[in-house]
Amino acid sequence: MIHPIYDDPLLWLRPFPAEPRNLLEKHWHEIAISFIFYQVLYYLSAPICAYIFGSHYTHEISKKQRINFDIHVVALVQSFISILLTLPLFKDPMWKEDPIFGHTPFSNLVSALTAGYFIWDSIVCIQHFKMFGLGFLLHAFAALYVFMMAFKPFCQPWIPAYLIFELSTPFVNINWFIARLPDGYVSTKFTVINGLLLMVTFFSVRIVWGLYAVVQTFADYWPIRDQVPGWLALPIFALNLLLDVLNMYWFYKMVLIAKKKFKKSKSNDEKLKKSK
Repeated sequence: MIHPIYDDPLLWLRPFPAEPRNLLEKHWHEIAISFIFYQVLYYLSAPICAYIFGSHYTHEISKKQRINFDIHVVALVQSFISILLTLPLFKDPMWKEDPIFGHTPFSNLVSALTAGYFIWDSIVCIQHFKMFGLGFLLHAFAALYVFMMAFKPFCQPWIPAYLIFELSTPFVNINWFIARLPDGYVSTKFTVINGLLLMVTFFSVRIVWGLYAVVQTFADYWPIRDQVPGWLALPIFALNLLLDVLNMYWFYKMVLIAKKKFKKSKSNDEKLKKSK
């Protein structure tokens, strides 16, 4: 009997096939539901932003910037959903029992919902390539590939170890909004606290924990490597390492921005002292 927390409440919504031959056929509808949900949320983001940010959003920024605001609203919501979906998986016994091939209805659901988001994210990164660049597109493609391969099944028990990266994403998105709002719109104290939480969580979960997770996943895979095709396993580990490198690069850029802001703040304080 499956514990209720590891069941799949959306499984009954599958219109076809009646007898799926594999996990992807069994959960394809959840990928579609997820994609549609995020697309609808994207359409709703414009009125949400107009309500929250007022005339700054509706009149003071360009159409391109408004699109960016809308996309970041979707990313913010997705990060909270991912965090909530991740927490039950950390207590899933299959992590110890079968860390490579293990799966439950709930872990399949999480894989499907996450894959749906990254399909949406990949399309957005292609549509607005000039806005987001190659780094974000590679991130979207890599994440999509990893979560689609989870339906083989492969490394589903390790999903929470990688989805927990999203713990830093709310702070990333809030910081992004703050940087694009007028001075004084958000208090300095709130900005500083959010910035510190961003740096701490990003470094902790995406770099320190991220590297540890890749090494430990590989350690679980190595003893049974003969049971897994090389074309399946090696690209996934390579892509996870690529994501770790991207996270290091983004953290490096965060540090540079933080140093620049600190120097600017220090310079302004010195000017104020001299003027007194």
